[in-house]
Amino acid sequence: QALPQRASSQGLLRMSCSQNLKHGLHESARAIGEQLVDPNDADKLTELGTIYGQYGDLQAALKPLRRAAELAPQSPQMQFNLALTYYRLDQFEPARQALADSVKRWPDLFQLTSLYGAILAKLGQDLPAYQALQHAHQLNPQDTETANLLYATTFGLAQKSKSAGQYAESLRYLEEASSLRPQEAEPHRRMAEIYSLTSRPAEAAEEKQKADRLTSPGGLP
Repeated sequence: QALPQRASSQGLLRMSCSQNLKHGLHESARAIGEQLVDPNDADKLTELGTIYGQYGDLQAALKPLRRAAELAPQSPQMQFNLALTYYRLDQFEPARQALADSVKRWPDLFQLTSLYGAILAKLGQDLPAYQALQHAHQLNPQDTETANLLYATTFGLAQKSKSAGQYAESLRYLEEASSLRPQEAEPHRRMAEIYSLTSRPAEAAEEKQKADRLTSPGGLP
């Protein structure tokens, strides 16, 4: 009978923890959470961290999720859970550290790569962010959040390249940004500027026409 009773007790504690969090009683919830913790069971630690995270107590979620990630370095999901919690807390460098090895070990897991790109973007590491987000977009072209962040990062790199006088590189980034968002006029407008700067009036006029067409009422996508 001991095991079923313990399972029932654990279930009641989880429910009580959730209810306290739901009503904003974070200290009470954490006290109950301490009774749920098995410091050597990665799954239970993850479950507790997930309960905290679900109700917005991200700071409390860190401790069990950090321990779970230590116990299960071979689990990409547990590394992801920890990194995402750091990210949601705006702790971007610890988030990066939590995922750095995982993205090398599992380069084709979309969730890991996309989050890693988002973290690098927050850290201002534009080129590595672009590379990670580009790969994530290739893995899952339907994910709009990744596509939007890739567009913003690509457009930012285009601007940096232009400011540095690297016009060919800037054009390459702008072409890519335009392919990501064909309905956006701004990449074409920026390409027109570069073509004007580099004495290519025909291309400048063509890109300006594209930009004008996209910004006019009833413009073509």
